[in-house]
Amino acid sequence: MNRSLLRVCSLMCACALVFSGCGKNDASAQSELPAETPAPSAAPTASQSVLTIGCNPSDGWNPYLVPSTLITQNMGLLFEKLVEIGPDMSLSYRIASAVDCLGEQVILHIRGGCTFADGTPITEEDAAASIEAARQSLLYGERFANVVKVSTTPGAVVLTLAQPDSLFAYLCDIPVLKASETALEAPTASGRYTYDTASQLVKNPRCSFAESGPAQIKLVPVSSYEEMVSGLTVGSLNLYTAREIGDDSPSVTSRQTYFRTNNLVFLGVNAKNAPEGSLLASPAGRILLSKAIDRRQLSEKSYYSRAWPATGAVNSFYPCVMAKQLILPEAEYNTAEVRAQLEAMGCTLDPVSGYYNDPEGKRLSLRLSVYSGSTYKKYTAALIQRQLAACGIEIQLDEVENFDLWTEKVGQEDFELYIGEVKLYNNMDSSPFFEGGAAAVGIRQSEALAAAYAAFKQNQSAAGEYEAAFCAEMPYIPLLWRNGSLVHDREVNGFAPSLSNVFYSLSGLSFESAQNS
Repeated sequence: MNRSLLRVCSLMCACALVFSGCGKNDASAQSELPAETPAPSAAPTASQSVLTIGCNPSDGWNPYLVPSTLITQNMGLLFEKLVEIGPDMSLSYRIASAVDCLGEQVILHIRGGCTFADGTPITEEDAAASIEAARQSLLYGERFANVVKVSTTPGAVVLTLAQPDSLFAYLCDIPVLKASETALEAPTASGRYTYDTASQLVKNPRCSFAESGPAQIKLVPVSSYEEMVSGLTVGSLNLYTAREIGDDSPSVTSRQTYFRTNNLVFLGVNAKNAPEGSLLASPAGRILLSKAIDRRQLSEKSYYSRAWPATGAVNSFYPCVMAKQLILPEAEYNTAEVRAQLEAMGCTLDPVSGYYNDPEGKRLSLRLSVYSGSTYKKYTAALIQRQLAACGIEIQLDEVENFDLWTEKVGQEDFELYIGEVKLYNNMDSSPFFEGGAAAVGIRQSEALAAAYAAFKQNQSAAGEYEAAFCAEMPYIPLLWRNGSLVHDREVNGFAPSLSNVFYSLSGLSFESAQNS
């Protein structure tokens, strides 16, 4: 089975990736912590002046060996990365001083003068070995499926790709390990902190990107996600990274710091099975629906400001699409404008029901399928129903409580509209929506859009043309980009988490109780 087919199968099997809005940390194969929840131990209360985090000693620290939630969370402290993605989604070059994307070749220039915690220089061989380890890992393997060859040249790593990828640099937020230690459970640190004892990390004096922050970080063993949650409640931990599959809110003793992600919430459209001339079958009809939806209202009300409007096919915070996207955060058409558009399409208003009839005299009614086990999705569906009803378009909600049943219905194209979610790779890989992709159900494929996307992947300067082609077709309707969440106690403030590292910056960290004592 080739890599592309494996990737499609992985996406199809990972319902959390496409439909639920759960999304694993990078690949569908990422494992969660064990489900069993031991009785909370009598762990000491977290110090009010020392950051205290959870760890699982049995998993080790190497993300290329065990893709656990905790290793993914904590590796940003111990290992420097080729690049980092900042809180504003900008690219920050670290061990890689530059990344040149030249068609099917990518050149990663390795910064000189960087060392591991033991003083050993970080070389292009270490970077190449780390990429190879990532390619073989469960956590990163799928994102590097496009890489067919890794080689080195003095001062650089050269990658050969199967297809061009103008945003490949965004995939390089991976930790750099010694070439000889990619299979060790506790590789030599290269980041801001290094190992001290089994219960503590300390600052790495040889870190090339040092910043102010805690002198040490305390480690408390935990064996499950639930134990981390209870650890924060009883005060034995300061924080944990919220997994994306729940609608849980923090307790009264904690707060959340949000960070941007590439989790796209979208309105899936079954255009393939829609009658010719209907709203869903024609680009004009799909564009009309998109322009009638107030995305800012969805983000603020349905997602409690834990998301932001999706104004195109690419995350709007990526520099290549800034000022080039055509969708507005608010509804672009007011009620009168939508009604005028419908009447221009031959629809007539039924004064009794308040809904329009199509040119054949049938009520303009669409069935929206939603997994009602997600509070966010359920509220989003209800709000879209109200927004479109105000314009004279009836939305009938098909709420399904059983996730497996809902996923099966969508996979069988038993919907007219559905609310889905997909976690796009950081290079804005939109292949899930194209032919053979796991989110392509119901989509009428367009050669013009596929060509515009291919040009964008060849050169990111074509992002504007891709966005224009997307908005001309509107094969699906982007709604929101979800936030990730770092849950922490109320005494600790100043976190600056990001998509690639929840510990992106600790320089602003403060302990209120310590200051007030």
